[in-house]
Amino acid sequence: MPGLAARNLSLGGRKQLAVDLTRVLPLYGFILDAYIIEFFTDCLWEKLPSSWQEVLDGLTPPQISTMLLEMPSAGEEIRYRSVWPLTLLALKATARALAFTRTPECLGPSEFQENPSQSSRLAAQFRKHVKPKKQHEIRRLGELVKKLSDLTGCNQVVDVGSGQGHLTRFLALGLGLSVTGIEMDRRLVERAQHLDQELLSTLKKEERRKPRVYSARAAAGGTRPWAAPGPGFPALLHGTGTSGSGILQPSAAVGTISGDTNPPGSAAFPPGTRLPRRTSPCLQA
Repeated sequence: MPGLAARNLSLGGRKQLAVDLTRVLPLYGFILDAYIIEFFTDCLWEKLPSSWQEVLDGLTPPQISTMLLEMPSAGEEIRYRSVWPLTLLALKATARALAFTRTPECLGPSEFQENPSQSSRLAAQFRKHVKPKKQHEIRRLGELVKKLSDLTGCNQVVDVGSGQGHLTRFLALGLGLSVTGIEMDRRLVERAQHLDQELLSTLKKEERRKPRVYSARAAAGGTRPWAAPGPGFPALLHGTGTSGSGILQPSAAVGTISGDTNPPGSAAFPPGTRLPRRTSPCLQA
């Protein structure tokens, strides 16, 4: 399917594209919700205009996609059994005009050149259970938050809608910030706490396997073995930072973990390091 290549647009063109998108998307929110919300329990079909229902009812998903995308398979012919309403045709034309190209413009971010599923600039412990797109987002957003923290002198971070806690885990243990994750879904809070403990257990095992290496690097203030230094990483991740704490740089105590500190005798973390504190309005009700 043809589409726009944002890199080929001027600054003015990009601004206009953003304006056009923000105008169109709210008009068809009920269609976008069909991808993420229960289709039947929310009766999303009934929210379609009646004229749309008449022409779409009875069509298979492949038939609908062929008509909307105008991309028939080899030997297939697009046939409309009835005239589509102008509003549906307008949406079809608008979507095609504002769609981004599906053809990659480059080989992707440099951090995924060696392995497309693992960011080379994010420590392996923070990549576990995280898809490549999310790995990239965690790293970039984490760097931004850390820079803002250094500029403002504020190391207290609150992540509203923290989900499974991948970002908060990186902010707290990788960048040494004091982090509180707030999540409405109790199941996600429990999952985040499980992953927190899983990471703690992994680091303990790493420490036991190479205790001398870990102790020597910690005493020298150097990078921990599980760090993944690379271009664009804050100085803290290279062992040269002076602020913050976390598994990559020993420092003062930060944060709390659901009311419990790390178990006594744990050598995997520098003294005072804490996992993110996690809470949910549901748990406090």
